Amino acid sequence: MGGREHDGRRPSRVTVEVDASPGAVTIVIRGELDLVTLPVLAGQLALVSRGKPERLVFDLAGTSFMDCGSARLIAGCGSWLRDGGRPVIRHPGPGVRRILGLTGLDAYCDMEA
Repeated sequence: MGGREHDGRRPSRVTVEVDASPGAVTIVIRGELDLVTLPVLAGQLALVSRGKPERLVFDLAGTSFMDCGSARLIAGCGSWLRDGGRPVIRHPGPGVRRILGLTGLDAYCDMEA
């Protein structure tokens, strides 16, 4: 059969780095958060949720796009944080702020410039 060979995987459009310290977890996301990359983030959050951190920070300075599903996933993390904490969105760009504002999900997160 003609055509290019590949293994069915595409290069990831997102990187998710997790930095855990006592009581707090920082997740640095670079790239696009959309329907295709959502499983990458969801997988990392499933692992993080097991530890029930007191504080969860999402550093989105390098996030160029975020869809509603990803925003909902991030905002929903407050349900498993210890002591009723809220996820923190650090360095959100204009597009990320816009999605959070339009969906009303900014009400479930704390913002840090």
